Amino acid sequence: MDNIRYFTNLKLNIMVDKINFLEQIDHSNYIHAANYLQKFKQYDTLKKRQQEALDDLLIKYSKFYKGNLEIIGYGKNEIKKRTKLLNDYFNYYKDNYDNFFTAQGKFRSTIIEEFMYVLFKDLISDIKIKIKDETDSLKMGGTKAYTNLYFSAKNLKNFIVNPQIGVNQKNQDFAIYRPITLNIKDAGTIQANLPVVAIENKTYIDKTMLEGSVATADKIKAGNPYSLFIIVTETYDVDLSVDPAYSRIDQIYVLRKGKDRNVPIFYDVLNDLVENVNNHLVRNWSDIENKMKKYGKII
Repeated sequence: MDNIRYFTNLKLNIMVDKINFLEQIDHSNYIHAANYLQKFKQYDTLKKRQQEALDDLLIKYSKFYKGNLEIIGYGKNEIKKRTKLLNDYFNYYKDNYDNFFTAQGKFRSTIIEEFMYVLFKDLISDIKIKIKDETDSLKMGGTKAYTNLYFSAKNLKNFIVNPQIGVNQKNQDFAIYRPITLNIKDAGTIQANLPVVAIENKTYIDKTMLEGSVATADKIKAGNPYSLFIIVTETYDVDLSVDPAYSRIDQIYVLRKGKDRNVPIFYDVLNDLVENVNNHLVRNWSDIENKMKKYGKII
């Protein structure tokens, strides 16, 4: 009986330690850690093989998480190190537990979504210092991104006396954005998050998904023409005769450079992604006078 009690208490203490580790992580940005925490809190409802997978994977995730904390910066060498950590963690997951969790549980998809924060956090910190963002207005992470305003009323009299204002928003896996408050006389106040960079993360992308992303890019850029709209996908499974260049998508980054999910993620793709976003954030978005005088061009 004492042995049974000892092992029961030991198992309980181990579980408490795991939950404590996960609860200390910033869940608003480290959403893969948040996914772990949710699953550990529902541990008793999971299948035994899922419990064993979580126990084993958390050891690997801890190494991935702590390893990235030790890396400071967003240059080529730093991104190469982060990519190795990502591949090591991803490969272990894919090789051992790829089909243990449902797509609805978002375990796999949150790996890349969390990595977007890891990849950009030091860049955004530096930019906030450069632009002297003393009010901490520049944000990043998953958010509902502003697309457009609309007005409504029950009838003509209501339209004259008290028109209603609303805002359409689109869930974005990752965005760099600014919260805004709009005050419109006679119509009220609304709050929204205006993106300057919007990123969709995909495990893979097919033609139907691409069409959905094209529609999303149109909406995001209607709300802010100066925003950058990017897709980051592990693999790409769209017929190569379909050219996304006609759309308002600015770039599609294929981390594994094709449709083979067994190929590793390439660091140079991630490096180009960071450089692209950095260039967009630091350049002048509108400089008509200078362009006209220097080049004789407006756009």
